[in-house]
Amino acid sequence: MKVTIFNGSPRKQGNTSEFTNAISKKLIEKGVKTEEIMLYTGDIRGCSHCGACQKKRLPSHCMIMDDMQSLYQMFLDSDLVILATPIYMWQFTPCTLAFMNRLHCLCESTDFSYNDMKGKKMAVILTMGDGKDVAEPSISGFTQFCEYYSIEYKGVVMAEFASKDKIVAGEYNKQIDEFVNSILLDV
Repeated sequence: MKVTIFNGSPRKQGNTSEFTNAISKKLIEKGVKTEEIMLYTGDIRGCSHCGACQKKRLPSHCMIMDDMQSLYQMFLDSDLVILATPIYMWQFTPCTLAFMNRLHCLCESTDFSYNDMKGKKMAVILTMGDGKDVAEPSISGFTQFCEYYSIEYKGVVMAEFASKDKIVAGEYNKQIDEFVNSILLDV
């Protein structure tokens, strides 16, 4: 089994990365091959809405030639995809949103003549400096994204009032264990 974590945090050693490290360790303990990709350091532009991918299936998936070209295959080859992001102003980070928007080219959404996302399994890891209510708009948008593209939503784990100290001290271990067990069901 292969899990790819696409981490949209701008900080390589911040709370989100500390949280994903704890989750990756649990997955590895269960024999799961895990890879983490830092989105923020890549060149990932937002969708330009050119419509080329909606007119025909493109060999490159998208007309924009940036780092997404290598990420499409990683996304498609994964048994489970996890988006990890801090919550900024009730939203995923801009690079996380750009990544999600650019996945649109994997599906012809007018007639669904192809949908490479159908049946994919996705989950979310969130960190925030506040309570979970600030994440509700993002979670709602993500679950709608999954429903629209026929992706199986596997759940969310949140580190409310996140800090590295709390993560390292194991304050989120119960949530991490429950999340790992739930995302591995039926995968």
